Amino acid sequence: MAYGQRIFMGIDSNIDEKTGALTSDSNPLKRRGKMPAQDERGTTLVEVAVAGALLVFALASLYALYGTTVKEAKGGDTAAIAEQNSIARIDQIRNLNWYNTTTPSNIATLLNTPTSSDNASTISREVISIYPAAVPQTSPLPAPTPSPSPTPGSTPFFSVTKIDTGTPAISPSAPSSILGEKLIRVEVTTEWVTSATTHQRQLSTLISKSGTKTR
Repeated sequence: MAYGQRIFMGIDSNIDEKTGALTSDSNPLKRRGKMPAQDERGTTLVEVAVAGALLVFALASLYALYGTTVKEAKGGDTAAIAEQNSIARIDQIRNLNWYNTTTPSNIATLLNTPTSSDNASTISREVISIYPAAVPQTSPLPAPTPSPSPTPGSTPFFSVTKIDTGTPAISPSAPSSILGEKLIRVEVTTEWVTSATTHQRQLSTLISKSGTKTR
């Protein structure tokens, strides 16, 4: 027999009797070397699971940020519409003569006239209030010096309220005449609702009897 088999370190080995060369049948070792260990396979799965969880968390955060951004943008647009509406109402009132400005029914008619910024689906409530205003003293004081106007109270002469597209309501229903006044303060309030929360824009201006139209 030219070759003899011996056991060397647990491996089947062939020794060439002439040359003493050692050959090894290492196919089982090669196969074992190619296959990853069980703990290595488990670590890889854990890493993939962690990476997937991080990706899902990042996508969820981006979606939430997008929703918040869209909501804030819509809220800003609505606030701008409300402010433009209040400015437009004051401009409408300034174009009235003194009688129409101080007559509740005429203010109610004005509220029924939409402004360019009015949007029934956006604006939920409008209020126009007419307050007394103190006439400032001039300097130097004229002779004889007139009595100073009393400091106006916080109660308006009257208010006209329009809710959504309803009919404007006057409060009080029978206000006292203010035709004898020389200066009034007009306050315009525009309200809207966003996410069940009521917001408002409020502007006011002074209107002098001598500065309004006489027609």
